[in-house]
Amino acid sequence: MGLLVILFVMIAVSAGFFYLLGRDTARNRDGCLKRHPVAVKIFLWLYVVFAGCFVFPVRSEQASLDFTKIYLLIVSYGIIGLGFAGVYGTKKEKVIYPLVLVFTAAGMACRYLLEYGEVSNSYNFIIHNIMAYLALIPLFTVLAYHYIVEYLVSKK
Repeated sequence: MGLLVILFVMIAVSAGFFYLLGRDTARNRDGCLKRHPVAVKIFLWLYVVFAGCFVFPVRSEQASLDFTKIYLLIVSYGIIGLGFAGVYGTKKEKVIYPLVLVFTAAGMACRYLLEYGEVSNSYNFIIHNIMAYLALIPLFTVLAYHYIVEYLVSKK
């Protein structure tokens, strides 16, 4: 029941954000991010929780590592890094890493609760998968953010 409430809140916040974004973008595309920074941050944080819930685990005993899973992982967290570059600006790695770590852990907790009592938890939530995911995902996101800020945003 609690997960349904979380899902409903995520959908409602996303729908409200996209409504505001669509309405404001029609008038002035450049100022939307500056006028609604909290809404953009909330959407970005919820996206990290969503990705932490539904992209985890990268590999398990039952699901082998395949190209589509790696592609989804790279694209999802690359977009999150791009979002953080747009919201936080330059040189905020020390802020972004703990945020991604905490919200990814929250997403994994949601995944655990979503599959509570199922046999998939016994082979998805092994210590190796948990530690690897919590170590590599925030690191990759910060590296994507750093690359985007250094090479794409600074070149403009």
